Amino acid sequence: MNFLNKFSIKFKTYMLVGLSVLVAITLSIVSNSGLNIIQSQIDELICANNIERYAYRAILEDKNYLLNANGSLVNREYAKEAFIKSQRAVENIYKTLDKMNGDSTKAIINAIKEYDVNYKRGIYLLKGLDKESKILQKEGDNITFEIQQYVEAKRADIKLELSQNTIEKINTGSNIWHYTYVIRADEKRYLLSQDAKLLNKFKQNYTFMMSELERLKTMSDTVFEHEKIAMFFASAKNYEKAIYKWIEYNKEHVTVVIPNTNKLSSIIIQESLSIRNNSLIDIYEKRELIVGVLIVVTFLTVLFGIVFGALISRSISKVIRNFQTGLLDFFSYLDLQKNSAKQIDVESKDEIAVMANVVNENIVKIEEVMENKLAQMKIKDEHMLNQSRLAQMGEMISMIAHQWRQPLSVISAISINMQIKIFELRIYDLTTQKGREEMEEYTLKNLYKINEFVKHLSKTIDDFRNFFKPDKVRTSFSLPALIEKTLNIGEHLLETQRVEVIKNYDTDLSEINSFENEIMQVILSILNNGVDALMQNNIKKPRIYIDIKESKSGSQVISIEDNAGGIPDEIISKIFDQYFSTKDKNGTGLGLYIAQIIITEHCDGAISVQNTSRGACFKIELKNSTKN
Repeated sequence: MNFLNKFSIKFKTYMLVGLSVLVAITLSIVSNSGLNIIQSQIDELICANNIERYAYRAILEDKNYLLNANGSLVNREYAKEAFIKSQRAVENIYKTLDKMNGDSTKAIINAIKEYDVNYKRGIYLLKGLDKESKILQKEGDNITFEIQQYVEAKRADIKLELSQNTIEKINTGSNIWHYTYVIRADEKRYLLSQDAKLLNKFKQNYTFMMSELERLKTMSDTVFEHEKIAMFFASAKNYEKAIYKWIEYNKEHVTVVIPNTNKLSSIIIQESLSIRNNSLIDIYEKRELIVGVLIVVTFLTVLFGIVFGALISRSISKVIRNFQTGLLDFFSYLDLQKNSAKQIDVESKDEIAVMANVVNENIVKIEEVMENKLAQMKIKDEHMLNQSRLAQMGEMISMIAHQWRQPLSVISAISINMQIKIFELRIYDLTTQKGREEMEEYTLKNLYKINEFVKHLSKTIDDFRNFFKPDKVRTSFSLPALIEKTLNIGEHLLETQRVEVIKNYDTDLSEINSFENEIMQVILSILNNGVDALMQNNIKKPRIYIDIKESKSGSQVISIEDNAGGIPDEIISKIFDQYFSTKDKNGTGLGLYIAQIIITEHCDGAISVQNTSRGACFKIELKNSTKN
């Protein structure tokens, strides 16, 4: 096949067209002479074959219809579609019979007329079943919704005032709520199987639910409660009416329409096969020789066309496939999915080979440009990361000063107190053993306190110093411990603004392998933004909720949510954009942008934000274990 690579695609295309024309001419010459001999018999056979084909189509669609029209709500549309297709097949049989004469067609024509009447009734019943099914779904949702609202309202009331009456309302309402699910499950199972036991069970559960509703009605004493009970009662009655209407339609459909459809389809099939067999008997004797010759010539001609056509097509497709593969590989490189781009390998000497050479030249040039661009972007990201760290350094110095202020004040107070007691007031009599022991005990006790505060100051310095150390290698650590360390660093900010932190961590969380300080920087940035939002919106009881959960995929997800009301919808999609800030002149617009780079590119994770009922919720997803 390699010899075809020497030709152009244009020449190969002409070869394919010429080969197709040659095959067509050969088949036309051979078949024309034979078809002229048995033209009339062929016409009759065509009609008979059409009747047979449409008959089998009707059989197939009837089977689909019988399979799907069994009371299953899921397959109702398939049943209707199968019924319509079956009717179309029968109509085509009717049209074909108009071209034929003879008494043998009367029985099938009568069966088709009866089939049409049965078909229309079946469509009507299917529409009725669809309608009642939708009512069941709608009213079933309504009763569940109404009783759910009733129960949730009473649960809210019980938080304000605990009373026996409210508890009974909640218990009765919850019982009714439970039974809405029970009767709907009974309904679904019955619609699938039409089992009388399931229907009786449905009736019993429905009656019990309504009796509980009457009991709830006697306990209810507010306009809201009576409205909800009235709406529930109306929907429940519509629901009950729909289920019995569905049963009525389905009974006629199963006991009358489906058996008639099966019966009439069998008659149509039998008569169609009879017409076909009669036509075949007339034509078999005349066509055997011609068909044999036609088959041999056709087989040889088609075989010749397939072999040579396949060789030409394969040659063209291989060249195009190689070119396409090379381009896709290059596009993956442009999308940064691959580190390098391969040259397009095309063995032919056609037009695509010329294009491939041009593309290969440009691949080399673009690789050089891309490498330079990526290097510049990396340098730029490092600069912005450092800029973000410098912006946070001022906040850190303020935090250090605050955390040192109280310990230093205590040390100073202890020192002054010791000076006054020992040297100025001289309350200890050093001439006696007891006085010396009391002074020694007092001095050691206060020196111990001073030593503990000095340790606290030293630990504070270590925490802040470690925060600013750039991570060079991944380390293993637990996210709850990292959160606690971050909260210690931002403790003064939270205490000053009286922000309450509510934590909820999954148990048995494994350690992750990542860059600890960089993740701390991201979390601290989100906390600072949350505190700013709480202060700007003057929230009376500012709170920040921190959750750590393990997802189904095995990753660990940190959720940081405030109750500041959320981010405006018009800017939430821009929150991670570079230089975008909501703090006017006080913001750099780099904090969340850098956070996104750290989590997605450095830590191979994901970060997102969305508004909740309380406020903005940032989610950071990190893998349980990440290889170096």
